[in-house]
Parts: sequence; structure tokens; C-alpha cells
Amino acid sequence: MPEKPSESEFLRLGGLDIFRKVAPGILEQLHRRSQRKTLQKGELLFNLGDPSDAFYVIASGRIRIWTVSAAGVEVTLNVQVAGAVFGEIGMLDGSVRTAGASAMAPTELISISRKSFFDALDQDPQLARNVIDLLCRRLRWTTARVEDAVLRPAAQRLARILAHLAQDHSRPTPRGREITIKLTQGELAQWTAMSRESLNKLLNRWIDDGVVFQEKGVLTICKPDLLAELAECSE
Repeated sequence: MPEKPSESEFLRLGGLDIFRKVAPGILEQLHRRSQRKTLQKGELLFNLGDPSDAFYVIASGRIRIWTVSAAGVEVTLNVQVAGAVFGEIGMLDGSVRTAGASAMAPTELISISRKSFFDALDQDPQLARNVIDLLCRRLRWTTARVEDAVLRPAAQRLARILAHLAQDHSRPTPRGREITIKLTQGELAQWTAMSRESLNKLLNRWIDDGVVFQEKGVLTICKPDLLAELAECSE
């Protein structure tokens, strides 16, 4: 029988944007009907084209959202960490998954079914407004990623991804902004639509120039202002 998240764990989700200002009774109702799911590193949650009947909140761990190119190569679209919501598109329209999702580390998820969520939507208009906000942010993000893939050279794509990670997923250190998401070069190459060889060459050049520092697979942005310039200007 599927395990339910604890009440305290679920109520902490009230701080997430999608549940912002939602009535406590609605949160409690969603808690009663939610389920916990555990994934091991590398485990597939759902595949491109799978049926959609739920969306997910990451309680802990990391999820990679990916698609498959015309050449049959997996391309990373995004990396989601604790507190992120994903899988809402297919859940809302009842169609198939538009992307795949896999665990990049041991991950705990809270799943909320389509029926449970729609029941809550019918009772609280604030939840509907929050969903609209979420979808608008998702559309802006997707548009930016399409622009990166179609219009920007590889160096600029990498700089923009690293700048995003430095802004949203980093911590300050004496050396600079240390990225807290540990990505292999293969994973970073997938995310930026580069070959590992091209990515390694570019990273080494930026390491030599003092823009970034790498140790044991952890990247630190040493010159964020220069990286921001690289993100806005093609080389």
C-alpha cells in the first residue's frame, strides 16, 4: 500500500508558490489524498508519452526532466530540486507526458492525483490563480530554452546555464558561488546540448581564465560578473 507523507511534511508545502494562500482545509484535504514515492538514483519516474494522472512535489533529492532529439539522443530540459513542482502539464489536460523524468539522486516525491487536485481547484479559486502563475513561469522558461537552443552558440548556452545555477542553486564560499547541484560533465553536456568534448574544452578554458573553479565534480563561479557578460554575448 502506498505510503502517505507526514502531516508536518505536507503542511510545509504551504510555502510553495502553487499552494500560496490556499485555505488550510484544502491543504489538509490534499494531504489525505496524496502519496509518497521513493526513487533510487537513475530510476525512471515516467517516460515521454506515458499517461498523465498526477503531478509531483520533490520533498528531497533531484529530478532530471528530459526529452529525446530526432537523432534519438536524450536532451536535458531542466533539473528540479527539493520544493519544485513538476508534471503539472499532463496532469491538467489529461494527455500524455511531454517529457521524461528520472532521479539524479535518491529522491522522495509527493504525488497528487488529477482527481484530487481538480476537486481542490473546484473549492478554492486561489489554487487556480496559483496554477495560472505556475504555467506562465513555465512558458517563459520554455521559451527561453528554445531561444538558447536555436539562436545562441554553445559557449553562451553554457554560460547561461551556469549563471542560472549560480543564482538559484549555489552558496557563497571564499572562492565564489559554489553550485550545490553536483552535475557530471555528461549531464551538463546534455543540458546545454553540447558534446562532452566541447564542454570539457570550454570549461577548461574558463578554469584557466579564472571564471570558474572545479574540484571533485563541484563547480564554483569565481567571476559571476564576467560569466554574466558571457551569458549575454556570444563569443
